[in-house]
Amino acid sequence: MKRYVEERGTEQVERLLHSGPGATCRLSEAEISAALARRYRAGELRDIDWMAMIGKLRSDLLRLQVVELAPAVVSRVHSLLERHALRTGDALHLAAAIALRESTRVAIEFVGFDDRLNGAARIEGFTVRP
Repeated sequence: MKRYVEERGTEQVERLLHSGPGATCRLSEAEISAALARRYRAGELRDIDWMAMIGKLRSDLLRLQVVELAPAVVSRVHSLLERHALRTGDALHLAAAIALRESTRVAIEFVGFDDRLNGAARIEGFTVRP
């Protein structure tokens, strides 16, 4: 969301997205779209701004590696929730990151802006930004 609406962390997200290849979970698409729609309905975004942000999101998704919410990814949530006190969406994002790390066999930096999620990512072996 920080890429589309100016808030704390926006500059850092912009730098990261321009520094090299990035990845996200398909859930991000739905979460960001829902957050933008809420702001639009609340009158915080004009039609033209909302549509531009959705267009930017779609464009970004074409450049990012997107981890799909396949059964193999979703099934990881059970063990993550046993080990960590995470919300559903956060557990899915972490499961997607683990699946990506295993499929690419390279070190992946985890970017999160939630302390609990970042702590769980560290325990799962990720270097975490910010």
